[in-house]
Amino acid sequence: MINAAQENARMLASILGLAEDEAAARLEQTILVTSDAQCAGWAREISELLERTVNVTFDPAVNTQVELIVGDVQPRSNSRCLYASIDEQGASVTTQPQKRKGDAPPLFAAIAAASVAAAALAAVIDDPALPSVSLPHALDFNQLGVPMAALDRQYDLSGSVLIGAGAVAHGFVRALRHLRVLGELPIVDPKTVGGGNPNRCLYLDETDVGKNKSQALAQRAQKDFDQLRLLPFVEEYRSYAKRVGPTRTAIVTVDSRRARRSIQSELPGRVLDASTTDIQAVIVHSHKQPNPHACLACIYKHIPDEFAREQAIAEGLGVSLDMVREAFITPEAASLISRHQPGRDPQQWVGMAYDSLFKQLCGEQALRTPEGKQVLAPFAFVSMLAGALLVCEFLRSENSAASTNYWAVNPWGTPISRVRRLRGRISDCEFCSRPEVDAAALELWG
Repeated sequence: MINAAQENARMLASILGLAEDEAAARLEQTILVTSDAQCAGWAREISELLERTVNVTFDPAVNTQVELIVGDVQPRSNSRCLYASIDEQGASVTTQPQKRKGDAPPLFAAIAAASVAAAALAAVIDDPALPSVSLPHALDFNQLGVPMAALDRQYDLSGSVLIGAGAVAHGFVRALRHLRVLGELPIVDPKTVGGGNPNRCLYLDETDVGKNKSQALAQRAQKDFDQLRLLPFVEEYRSYAKRVGPTRTAIVTVDSRRARRSIQSELPGRVLDASTTDIQAVIVHSHKQPNPHACLACIYKHIPDEFAREQAIAEGLGVSLDMVREAFITPEAASLISRHQPGRDPQQWVGMAYDSLFKQLCGEQALRTPEGKQVLAPFAFVSMLAGALLVCEFLRSENSAASTNYWAVNPWGTPISRVRRLRGRISDCEFCSRPEVDAAALELWG
């Protein structure tokens, strides 16, 4: 089974064009973190992101390649230095000491931690094939579009559902702990924790492998919430919605375009969605019904790459395309797969997602299909940023009539508000192009 270190190495190997063992060696770098007392909490948040990808130490006696100095404190090594500082206006990373000093809102500090982690990783990996990080690297909190007063309000999440319990969901919940929230938040995900998930799911470690994702996240994260109860549901959102009824707010963090379109077909009243494109981009989308603009199915319309991947999974596992499109492995499909994987117990695959098994077998080099390249998992800071920006989108939705519904953010840069867009409907959308959709939305949520 693929592990967290292998997940990171494969991502880096893909980006840098290296063999996996070479990429793994590049990730065996160590960053020394030095902070003053005022920034100790922020330094821990940064370190928790970095240590999911590279080695982190607080001991100056350890051989290190980069020293990250957080706050107003002197270097403790002869390594290359990066200086990170923060105040109520923003945060920055430079190669020289800075004067910025103050107390930032915790949610904004979490977002800034992702920016600092990006700069530190770029410095320690030090390869021009990585996305570039320009220094000085500055984040202006005004670019997030969240009124300061919104951070002090109390929010009742009852009626909301968190769909997906993977890396972006972990980022969302980790960022949500910085708000005053109450009520109940169901977490819906039918999948189990894979061996590689701890590289980016910040609440998990290796002892969680094999557990249900929703249960693991709810159990691990509950300690961060006094008034919000996290309720795990091990099932697909489609079955949850049919059993419970229409969802007032769907917080979408799944990793499949097809799954997003399926969620939209259940007609939730409000959609808040975030996704990642390997380590290159974070996408945030939101809308409320009735909705004259783009829906989830417009944003994630079917593309040729989807079909190519589904076909590769079907061929690689020895099942039909229709089976793959059912998303989860049935006993019949497990029996077919076992013909191509002798010596393995097919019962272990029943109920598992096709893409998860395909990815696992690719990682073990047990598949030899021409298109057998697994979907690569992003580094922890990318998923954390996506989840935190999803919390920002929730705050914008709660506190104002947002005039945009789509935001693409470069995780190696900083969020820029002027690139927000209002995406329109697409004429052939499989969901909102149907005339009955608007009538149903008006009746449900009018």
